[in-house]
Amino acid sequence: MSERKYTPSQKLIGMQVVDSKGAIVGNVKDLAVSIGGKEVLLIVGTRAGGEIDIHWGDVNSIEDVILLSKPGDMIGEKPSPPLPQTITCGSCGATLPAHAKFCAKCGSKVR
Repeated sequence: MSERKYTPSQKLIGMQVVDSKGAIVGNVKDLAVSIGGKEVLLIVGTRAGGEIDIHWGDVNSIEDVILLSKPGDMIGEKPSPPLPQTITCGSCGATLPAHAKFCAKCGSKVR
């Protein structure tokens, strides 16, 4: 009978996740467990700033990194909401670039 190897969840948090082609996917942010369904997911923060869920069955091995059994293009990333291109001044209603800190029209602080 082979001995089972257990890994504490705290060891997984922060570990780097690498796909089957050797590309870095991101780092583990958390684990999710379905009650009764016996399903475990890794919640991974991606390099692009998004977040993906990786099923435990897609994990090939855990050593210095978490190695997946699939290439990264087969793992879907949740799209992050698009950043606004413009903002509106709360004082005068002027349309300003998204990076503005003060209104160019009335001088009010925007953020």
